[in-house]
Amino acid sequence: MTDDRRLSEELRALTEAGISLTSELTLEAVLQKLVDVARELVNARYAAMSVLGPDGEMRRFFFSGISQADSERIGAWPTGRGLLGVLLRENTSLRMADIGEDPRSLGFPPNHPAMRSLLGVPVVALGRVIGNLYLTEKPGGELFSERDEEIVRLLSTQAAVAVHNAELYEAESRRAEEWKALFELGRQVAASPDLQALLDSIVSRARKLLSTDVAALMLLTGDGANLYMAAHEGLQTAGMQRLRLLAEHGLQGLALETMRPAIVEDYQTDPRLRDRPAALVAQERLVSQICVPLIGKAGPVGTLTVGNRHATKFSARNAELLEAFASWGAVAIETSRLYDKLESLARLEERERIGMDLHDGVIQSIYAVGLKLEDCSERLQEPAADVKAALEKAIEDLNKVIKDIRSYIFDLRPQVSQVRDLPDALSQLTGDLRVNSLIAADLQVEGSLDGLLDEAQALGIFHIAQEALNNVSKHSKASSVRVRLACEEKHVSLEVSDNGAGFDSTGAIDVEKQGLRNMRDRARSLGAELIVESSPGQGTTVTLELPLTSGKG
Repeated sequence: MTDDRRLSEELRALTEAGISLTSELTLEAVLQKLVDVARELVNARYAAMSVLGPDGEMRRFFFSGISQADSERIGAWPTGRGLLGVLLRENTSLRMADIGEDPRSLGFPPNHPAMRSLLGVPVVALGRVIGNLYLTEKPGGELFSERDEEIVRLLSTQAAVAVHNAELYEAESRRAEEWKALFELGRQVAASPDLQALLDSIVSRARKLLSTDVAALMLLTGDGANLYMAAHEGLQTAGMQRLRLLAEHGLQGLALETMRPAIVEDYQTDPRLRDRPAALVAQERLVSQICVPLIGKAGPVGTLTVGNRHATKFSARNAELLEAFASWGAVAIETSRLYDKLESLARLEERERIGMDLHDGVIQSIYAVGLKLEDCSERLQEPAADVKAALEKAIEDLNKVIKDIRSYIFDLRPQVSQVRDLPDALSQLTGDLRVNSLIAADLQVEGSLDGLLDEAQALGIFHIAQEALNNVSKHSKASSVRVRLACEEKHVSLEVSDNGAGFDSTGAIDVEKQGLRNMRDRARSLGAELIVESSPGQGTTVTLELPLTSGKG
């Protein structure tokens, strides 16, 4: 075969190899194909390629010419020592007739096939050696040629491009997963008032995103002296699951002391942890860990830790990501504590308001009735008819006091957060109104609600009815009220109508303060229309019109 013809065939083979490589979608498939093509192009019996990770450790290994069964008998992959280490360390090609004659060779493990001739080239991406590609055993004991080396170098360049692109893709995919996890966690922190659910979500997301065996979140006690386990995932021992330790102990104490991430590759041998108790860590078989402090406005509130039961080189990027989770944890904790303080303040304010109302209203009325009864007792010698009129007036005033007290009870009932049966819930509302305010309340339900409303819609309608009846009880001076719920396939309406004093609906500023604004906001959130009709002396009618989407019913 002439040199020109051989060159033409090699170029065609390289072109076909390039096309074949681009047809593969995964990095593993591309590199395996490349190793197979290299062996065929230079007519070698065996070919292999190793790929290093960013930490310099071998992450992938591909071979051609050896069966899977033979590979399993050989055992572990090459570790980059001996001649293969030369390719990685010195970034140079090797071409030799007999591997065994080179003093740098360390021989072969048991069950490894005999190999003599060698052609090896480093795989270099952006000036960094990321692996090697090597072939052995030319037929007839031939030496690999310079042309063979040129071909393998071209293939190693394609391999470097493939690996580099895969690393870029993996990095972008990982970054997208990180942003998505942090975004979803942020949305959960903003939406959920359940602190324990948030802490559980933080440790679960951190463990998943950093691919660790365990994750644990500990909180400081009120005096800052101790840490206790608040949420965990992956812990196996009861001691760690119920862990409580002094704030200066353990890896957590180190993170709180420095107010920085603490990374350890081996907990038992790290000199920084020599005087910090580690018995429970050993029982849990934890080796490598990252711990970061949860820092609030007033200082640390706890720690977030992830770890593995095998040696792991956690990176600064891992620590930064864990710090982001810890920041959301601190926000959730401080927000929860702020809510608790606001609720306590609201309860105190409500108690003060009720106390003032009782003092200025109910207590004064009872005191006035007491004076009237005392007056009656002093007039017992007078004609019975005169005393009877005064007693009847005292009884009338007591009935008013009872009505006021029942109104307070109705106003202070627990807030409903779920409505499974809307007609039944409305029936309870009207029943409570009859008992607590002595107003004749009637409920009418027309049509069937089966499948028409989702949970949010049913709850919204209930709260609007609740607010409307509350206004009737407190402000209308009505003797009767009618609640009507009408259900059609594409439409639901609620009507609350009373015979009370009414008001000028064109200038309802005071009524807005009593709940009308809340009803309108709820109606708007449901995509419904709220209509209020009233005039002085003519009562009030509140109507909610809710159109349903085509998917309902």
